[in-house]
Amino acid sequence: MKTNPIFHTARRTTMYHLAALLVFFLVLGPARESVASILAYEGFNYLPNTPLATMAGGTGWAPGPWTQLSGGMVDQPPSLTYPTALPSTGDALLTQVGGGASRNFAAPLSNSGSDLWISFLEQNSVGAVPGAQVDIQQPTAVLPDIEVDKATGNAVTLNGLPAGSVTGVGADLFILQLVQWSGGGTLVNLYLDPGLILGPPNASVLLSGPAFQAQDFYFQSNAGQELDEIRVGTTLSDVAAVAVPEPATVTLLACALLLPFAVKTRRWLRQHRVA
Repeated sequence: MKTNPIFHTARRTTMYHLAALLVFFLVLGPARESVASILAYEGFNYLPNTPLATMAGGTGWAPGPWTQLSGGMVDQPPSLTYPTALPSTGDALLTQVGGGASRNFAAPLSNSGSDLWISFLEQNSVGAVPGAQVDIQQPTAVLPDIEVDKATGNAVTLNGLPAGSVTGVGADLFILQLVQWSGGGTLVNLYLDPGLILGPPNASVLLSGPAFQAQDFYFQSNAGQELDEIRVGTTLSDVAAVAVPEPATVTLLACALLLPFAVKTRRWLRQHRVA
């Protein structure tokens, strides 16, 4: 008995939709979370107007202060805030003269065994030209890093991939999720200014190699840019006051997305039925 090729075509179309939906949900939510654990925090709790090279506080960092590689950055009150960020402490870091700075974590932070979450707040001072970069670097230069750029017009990219834009008014919350991909490498999701419930990422990139090893936090910006509230943890709740969708919500969303495909496929089969 010969199988109807029209049925095969419709079935393949439905399978493509299901595959795309599966990828969407893999990217949407956290893949693996362990018990909440804050691994590093920097709230820039220093004396106002002190230079970056004297800043050696926070938790989870290597002994010693930040390294000012170029330009000039100082402690500047007040602390930056965002509605779904965790409570802020201390002040913020202000770039007075465009340049770059970096600081090593106490030990490389890996997403092996659980997801790794990183968040920070970034803001344009009044009248400043937007332009900043955060680079999470690994121990060796041959391994890929994670680069979040904010360009003129407040357009944001993740490793060169467009991620939309931030408002540029007040502080913006950036959240990175590092997932060890089952097929090898690390899936990086970037969320910009999320609401109370975490939605789909603004951009995603798959990095090759073994589990990511975050060794160094690098910040570079134009004059007038501010940085604050750097957090690294193993769960979303470690780095932001944002919740992931409940399983029931995800199920309803899946049904809502699949229903049009199912109706369309059934209608297409009925119209092209072969006697």
